[in-house]
Amino acid sequence: MDDGSSPHAPPAELIRFVDRLANETLRTHSEERRFPRYKLTVEVWVQPVDSNFEPLDKPFTAVSRDISTAGIGLLHTRAVRDKYLWLRLVTSAGGAMNVIVEVLRCRPIGMFYEIGAKFVAKLDEAVGFEL
Repeated sequence: MDDGSSPHAPPAELIRFVDRLANETLRTHSEERRFPRYKLTVEVWVQPVDSNFEPLDKPFTAVSRDISTAGIGLLHTRAVRDKYLWLRLVTSAGGAMNVIVEVLRCRPIGMFYEIGAKFVAKLDEAVGFEL
């Protein structure tokens, strides 16, 4: 956040790691989850928020690993200690979807951190981050 207006883009190494990890996971693991996961490797804007969806810290950019109807897997360069995150997912058509997720786990994986989260709210009227 050089000028404080937008999160840094994730390092290219993180994007390559996530893409490789997502491919290996989907290829070698049978789905045992209630909701099937689908590979989704995109940059995601993340804003830590409290239970009232008020910002707690500066936004950052993570990379998604996979997504299901119930939640999303992200990877980031640092651990996340917040319970709730506001995610802004940008579609290939340029649209955006704002959702709140509850962090279920954050654990180291290689030199990065895997964040597993479940969707708790969709913010249809949200304009997105104040970037």
